Amino acid sequence: MVLDPKIASELGLFETPFEVELTLADRGKVKSKLYLAEVEVEGRKGPALVAVLDVPIPLLGIHALETLGLKPNPLTGRL
Repeated sequence: MVLDPKIASELGLFETPFEVELTLADRGKVKSKLYLAEVEVEGRKGPALVAVLDVPIPLLGIHALETLGLKPNPLTGRL
């Protein structure tokens, strides 16, 4: 999951001691601290790792979805 700094600050996420290097769509690389959050999707709750980057919209990745036992259906675009 990727959130912008303002949203991450408002949520009061739990900071972990870990940092990751992420590869962006333009193949650039950035480093981000990792945070822990509780997420809820389709009525399912669970933990998710959050990277904080300047993004225009929050991004929910496959790792968070799989943690909740969900996966996207490429034919319907639904979970």
